[in-house]
Amino acid sequence: MNGYAPILRPWLKAGLSALLLESEERVKTLLAMSRDEDEGKAAADGRTPEPEPYAVRRERTAAPSVAQFSRGSASLKTLPPFKTQPASIASVPQGAERSPSLENAAPPGVLPETDWPAPWQALKKRRPLPPSPLVLWTYDGLGEDLMGTADPDRQQAIVRMILALKHPGGTHVFWPYALPGVVMSTLPSLFWSGVERLDPRVLLIFGSDARDALSLPHSLQSFCQERVYGRLVIQLPDPKNFSGDSAAFARVLAFLAHSLRFCSRR
Repeated sequence: MNGYAPILRPWLKAGLSALLLESEERVKTLLAMSRDEDEGKAAADGRTPEPEPYAVRRERTAAPSVAQFSRGSASLKTLPPFKTQPASIASVPQGAERSPSLENAAPPGVLPETDWPAPWQALKKRRPLPPSPLVLWTYDGLGEDLMGTADPDRQQAIVRMILALKHPGGTHVFWPYALPGVVMSTLPSLFWSGVERLDPRVLLIFGSDARDALSLPHSLQSFCQERVYGRLVIQLPDPKNFSGDSAAFARVLAFLAHSLRFCSRR
């Protein structure tokens, strides 16, 4: 501990390298007491007193002021804020080819409700339709699931997906492009008539069979989206491809949860 005033030695032993005092007068008093103590001990031992350590010479090494710090280095206000990068979200794949002629065109063969064939009138009356759905679902076999013999695996997968999305009631509606046992009901005009009646914001088309039956562009591949007839159309895999595959189901669900996140703010 040679070279330091005795008053500082207990603090240095405790691991401190600097000691701040509240007033200059207190510093001078402690220094004088330290010098008197050293001189007394030196006289008793017959040796020369130790010089004042540089670390406590306040009059020679004044602490920098706040103004000096602000001039010599960046202040907290000028430091750039720390920014965290959000987790990357894969963009929705787009079709390789576009069909600009269909983007804002009128859907084909739309009929007034009074001209709908009896099976479609029965479908409309089978259960109350939501007044303002945001998302319309269709797939090959939906007519059978609604008006015929339902496929339990396919139906269960769709119900699980609807429940997992946790959207408010009335957000989703199902409308087929074909009904069982009615040949003329396979015409796309009845599907588009229902779309015009329900007026959803998004159409979910599951499977290439449904896409081709509705004469939609082949640029619509799975997990692609395109604007057709003034509405956003999203193409997804056929339900049979994910009804028994948990990994495929999770992929479709994650994609829909991201693409339809606006539904949660309804």
